[in-house]
Amino acid sequence: MKMKILGLLTIFGILLTGCSQNESNETLKIGTTEGIYAQVVDKALVPALKEQGYKVEVVKYGDLIEPNTELAEGEIDANLFQQNIYLTQFNEEYDLSIVSLSEVPSVGLGLYSNSITSIDDIPNGALITIPNDELGTARALRFLEQQGLLALDSNANAFDVNEQQIENNPKNLQIQPVLTSQLIASLTSGDLAVIPDNYIIVNEMELADALAEEELNEELKYVLTVKEEDLDKEFAEALKEAVQSKTFKKAIKDEFQGFGE
Repeated sequence: MKMKILGLLTIFGILLTGCSQNESNETLKIGTTEGIYAQVVDKALVPALKEQGYKVEVVKYGDLIEPNTELAEGEIDANLFQQNIYLTQFNEEYDLSIVSLSEVPSVGLGLYSNSITSIDDIPNGALITIPNDELGTARALRFLEQQGLLALDSNANAFDVNEQQIENNPKNLQIQPVLTSQLIASLTSGDLAVIPDNYIIVNEMELADALAEEELNEELKYVLTVKEEDLDKEFAEALKEAVQSKTFKKAIKDEFQGFGE
């Protein structure tokens, strides 16, 4: 009799283990913005979550405000579209408690040219186009500084700097901010352009063609986020496991070659 009871308990334990993956068949709502991270959600994150038994609804936004405000209001469960630096600034400005759950492969900047094949060959007076939004401009200038092409005011904030704060420009480079969506087209009239990796990928260009790649620090890493009060919930753990899963990593490798490396 004892052996039968032990056997039944063992079977019961196995059944419980088998049902531990989202036995409520919960649907997760994940926010993102159109572009590369919408593709990451669709092609990598959603399949990894489905393997854990979750249904997933992807909500795509046309701006950078609603994915966070709707997360804070509980309209969605998580979002994937922003960098740590943006998340920090947004929380301060809107007095919210949205937190990073996990870093994900992140978009860097690359220096591209249709005619120049080496940084050493950049001529004096070369025209370089860069993103014209505040953070994009600052990142691009810091990136060019990383490559030794110019020097910025040492007292300037890391990501609050513009062309007026260039202190040394030995090659007299012409720095021209343009709409990020126009950076690739600008290569036909300019000498070089600083372009985010996601624009290279979606335009089916090669990341390997970059003359140089931005070194990303923690502030510039992209993150999967949730409300702070949800950090310890089951679905939050499932999201973290999804990002670390073989399914997610394989999708990134297969679908977004070179992305986040």
